[in-house]
Amino acid sequence: MSPARSYRRAPRGRPSIGFQLEVPAELEICESSDLHCREVRPDGRVVGEVEVSVFAAALVIDRDGILAEMAVEGLNRLTTLRRGVVASPVALPGGNGFRTAAVNSGPLPYLYAFAIAPSDLGVDGGVLITIRAASPDWAPADHVLRSLRVLTRSGRVATNIDSDDAPILPVVGTPRED
Repeated sequence: MSPARSYRRAPRGRPSIGFQLEVPAELEICESSDLHCREVRPDGRVVGEVEVSVFAAALVIDRDGILAEMAVEGLNRLTTLRRGVVASPVALPGGNGFRTAAVNSGPLPYLYAFAIAPSDLGVDGGVLITIRAASPDWAPADHVLRSLRVLTRSGRVATNIDSDDAPILPVVGTPRED
């Protein structure tokens, strides 16, 4: 894998949360209100896409289950599923939250959504990461997830010392095909 480029989006306005991550060289970056990255083969076929955005929410230790709801909503933005999606807890280096996964038909059938926030009390938002990939273990997406750090309103980098070095993708367990 080629060297990665650093990307940083500082907190601004509401929510006062941002993120930083590394983008592998094989991914194209398209910056808008969200960060959108994708890998395209020389023949023009897309191998995978990663989108990272921030969302506003009053998170006080996530008592209301907002992160789980955002992970489900993130997956629902990618596809229409016939069955309900269950969010599972996840610990990423940038924070804790929930993930959802599904396998669908199409050129990018493996779908993942992660909604995370730092463990700080009284956070006013979180980070939503959605992934569409041709295979369940797309290495560039794993690299992005491992490098992701949440930036708090004070500009501090939130880290999660509870996360381990185990692979993040593929998600544990095989998602059901819909």
